[in-house]
Amino acid sequence: MKKKLLRMITAGALSAVMCFADVSAVFAGEQADQKITGGTQVQQVQSSSSESLRNTDTAETSDAGNQDNTTPSGTEDVSSTSGSSEGDTENSEPKTEAGDTGTVTEAVQVSTDVENLVSAAAQISDCSSDQAAQISQQIEAVQNTMESLSEEEQDILSGSREALDNAAAAVEAYQNPVVEQHFLAGDDEHMNSFRYLNGQPVTEALEDVSQEGDAIEAYANGESDRVVQGLKDGTISVSTADGASLRKTGTEDTEDTQAILLGTGDTQEGIDVSQFQGTIDWAAVKNAGVKFAILRCGYGENDSSQDDKKWEYNVTQCERYGIPYGVYLFSYAADAQGAASEANHVLRLIQGHSLTLPVYLDMETNDQRRLGSSKVVSIANTFCSAIRAAGYNAGIYASASWWNSVLSPVAYDTTFYHWVAQWNDRVTASASYQMWQYADNGRVSGITENVVDRDRWYGDFPAPSAGNLPRTSDGTGVTYQTHIQNIGWESFNRCNGETSGTVGQSLRLEAIHIGITGNSNVGVTYQTHVQNIGWQNPVSNWGDAGTTGKSLRMEAIKISLTGADSSKYDIYYRVHVQNIGWMGWAKNGEAAGTQGYSYRMEALQIVLVDKGAAAPSGAGAAVSEAFREKTTNVSYSTHVQNIGWQGAVTDGDTSGTTGRSLRLEAIKISSPVADIQYRTHVQNIGWQNGWTNEGNVSGTTGRSLRLEAIQIRLTGASASQYDIYYRVHVQNIGWTGWASNGASCGSAGYSYRMEAIQIVLVRKGSSAPGSTSRVFYQK
Repeated sequence: MKKKLLRMITAGALSAVMCFADVSAVFAGEQADQKITGGTQVQQVQSSSSESLRNTDTAETSDAGNQDNTTPSGTEDVSSTSGSSEGDTENSEPKTEAGDTGTVTEAVQVSTDVENLVSAAAQISDCSSDQAAQISQQIEAVQNTMESLSEEEQDILSGSREALDNAAAAVEAYQNPVVEQHFLAGDDEHMNSFRYLNGQPVTEALEDVSQEGDAIEAYANGESDRVVQGLKDGTISVSTADGASLRKTGTEDTEDTQAILLGTGDTQEGIDVSQFQGTIDWAAVKNAGVKFAILRCGYGENDSSQDDKKWEYNVTQCERYGIPYGVYLFSYAADAQGAASEANHVLRLIQGHSLTLPVYLDMETNDQRRLGSSKVVSIANTFCSAIRAAGYNAGIYASASWWNSVLSPVAYDTTFYHWVAQWNDRVTASASYQMWQYADNGRVSGITENVVDRDRWYGDFPAPSAGNLPRTSDGTGVTYQTHIQNIGWESFNRCNGETSGTVGQSLRLEAIHIGITGNSNVGVTYQTHVQNIGWQNPVSNWGDAGTTGKSLRMEAIKISLTGADSSKYDIYYRVHVQNIGWMGWAKNGEAAGTQGYSYRMEALQIVLVDKGAAAPSGAGAAVSEAFREKTTNVSYSTHVQNIGWQGAVTDGDTSGTTGRSLRLEAIKISSPVADIQYRTHVQNIGWQNGWTNEGNVSGTTGRSLRLEAIQIRLTGASASQYDIYYRVHVQNIGWTGWASNGASCGSAGYSYRMEAIQIVLVRKGSSAPGSTSRVFYQK
């Protein structure tokens, strides 16, 4: 094994403290000269290169006294402007031609802010957590200011930006003490394990690690303050070949972490690999309990020389042993054009393969981070859009720091998957995520060459990418969009088998609209089964099915084709359901989902194929059935004030409303297994005469009269086989206890309205659904 390399986050910031004093002196000198000589000196500064501004051997400076007076040393407020030299007056500003001072003035101001922040970062061990957070916020503010400057100003400040990045890393190291480990081998410099400031590893190994080992031990024990102080006062020394910040990579005797890797819980444990891991024994990996793998397919733009040398071997072996897998590509893209080429790189390699997990773009280089948030987001969106357009699930891999900064605009975007890298005991990213790379020092049977990254997938795996699903021969397709709890309508339409909704986040689908593309002679109708409503009436061609703003779950769906050319195609669809996962495929008007279980739909896929073509693959399905219906013992529907008749509900579900002060006015009850009769107590009427047989209306409609109480009983043989329980929600009281077998439930004499009802039919002698006390209130 090659000699391992050491990196630690704080080193870069401290080296920046030593070197940046020279840089700030240059700017301070230029500012002082500017005040003394006016436009002449400004012209000299503007014509100088950014390199000369970063080099005190060549940059022109004024006397030390002017430098001292024009360079503030405080760190309390980095947004303040630099002070003038002692004795300067309001009229001492440089007299220059219009436009001459803009670049230098901005550069001087930002460089002063950076110097203050770098100094503050060097003293971070003396700060409280609140002070550290404030410094971090100030660093981010200055970084944002830099991104808004002109290219000329950014060029002048390139050295300042690097120093500020190192300072930011030092502060984050102090706030989140953690040893991050990574082994590097050979020439492979494009691994997927987030290197905090720079995607490129250091190029030479450290020969003497005795003092660095002390730093690593301190970091392992969470003593980041000792590390920072030691680096500052010289008791711990750090050196690297390229001056990059250091981070631990481990030792030869790294303990076996397989017990951690194969932990338990509502997660799937996996690994991500590349040629760095050598020739892997995938049978042994599977036997060790690894549930999935993310395979590197390459790095950079679409050039075969940049393919991962073990890609073909790894993907073939995963498919051979039935190990679910996804892929990642290490990104160097600097713009949308580069991102498109990187997407094509992936698509060239995954063609013909069956991915279960998404295609990820690994974003981590410091050059990319310097592009700023808008460009980074553009790269991410370009890559993911291209992958999705080809029918595959797409995602982004980045550190928690990236998700909290340059990728924050898309941190909760539901159009692609999020993979967070943070080698710690928890994730601090302000982002939704499905996968967490929580360590990079794992060992597992079957991988003997170097260690391996450890990952956790939360919830069920996504359904297979639509890139592997069938299409129509003439290009006719289907598009759809869902309304998701806490999210609203998705940002993009899904098409031809893509997953709409979420998996592993326990969020209900609330509404959907569907359309057909590519053939005006084909349309689509669909209807949904909704909580508290039941089956709604069908809608068609991008109409809204379901509800919005009511917090009601969709539970099942039926989809059918219409139009002159509908006979040329079949439409398949399947849903991901609470407590079940992906169900089997339904087609052409069949029901998909559940009824009677109160389970939410969480995601769905819809595929249009040529008539008679094979059904889409059932891979990833938890069950083969497309629809599951709970045997109904009793169903009932109520007429509600301002609403009218609600859809039927069953077996203990709530009919009516609560919290809306709406009265029940009438009710219908039926059962396929028992004979039921019922009667109601109505405002201004009292108990109605006679009992109502099942399926008929008890109460009134169109008269604005409230139901106040109810009695329900069984007749015939049913009375000896079953017990019927019922309870009601009453104005000013809430839910009553459970009444049974003809007893009164509700109130009389109080003028209280019934607002909702639940009914349950159970086998004779079975336990009541709940408390049977306080079922009827009589004045």
